[in-house]
Amino acid sequence: MTENKTTEMQRLEILRLSNAESNRITKTCIESAMILLMKDKCFHDISITDIVKRAGVSRTAYYRNYDSKEDILRSVMKEIVDKVIVAMNLRLPIQNTYDYWYSLFHMLQQHADSLKILLMANFGDAILNEIHSIMQSSVSKNSIQENYKSYFWSGAIYSVAASWIRDGMQQTAEEMAKICYQIIDHMNEDCHSTQKE
Repeated sequence: MTENKTTEMQRLEILRLSNAESNRITKTCIESAMILLMKDKCFHDISITDIVKRAGVSRTAYYRNYDSKEDILRSVMKEIVDKVIVAMNLRLPIQNTYDYWYSLFHMLQQHADSLKILLMANFGDAILNEIHSIMQSSVSKNSIQENYKSYFWSGAIYSVAASWIRDGMQQTAEEMAKICYQIIDHMNEDCHSTQKE
C-alpha cells in the first residue's frame, strides 16, 4: 500500500511539473507572438484573436495566463529587466567598471527588438519603475541619501539605455561601456577637484 501511495505521489509530482512546463511554454509563445505582431501592427490594433492565432494557443490558455495585452508586455519587460539586473548584478553601490557597463549594454543588445517595442508602446516609465524598484530593495529604508542615490542611478541607467536603443544603437556595446565608464570617472574627478578647492 505504501508503495502504491509513493508511486501515485510521484505520478502527481511529474504531472505538476509537466503542467508547469507546459504553462511556461504557453506564456513564451504568447509573449513571442505579441512581440512579432507589434513589429507589423500598432499595439492598440492587435486583438486577442490575433495573439492566440499567432501563438498557436487557445483563448482559454491566454486568459489563464494574462488579463490583458498590457500584462503580456509587463511580463516581457520584467523578464528583460530581471536578466539585465542579473547580468549587471545591479545593487547599490554601483561599481563603475568597464565590465559593469559592458554587461548592461551587451544584455540590452540581446533584447533590442523587444525593448524597442516596449519603448514604442510607452512602457518606458514601467521599465524605469521596475529598475528603481529592484534597486530600492537593496537600500536602507532609513537612509535618505541612499534612497536618492537609487533614483539617480536608475534614472541615469534607464535614460542612457533608452536613448541608445531609440537611436538605433549606433555605438557598439563596447563603445557605450567606455563612454559610461568615462562619464562617471570624470564626474568623480570633478567632484574630488571641487572638494579640494
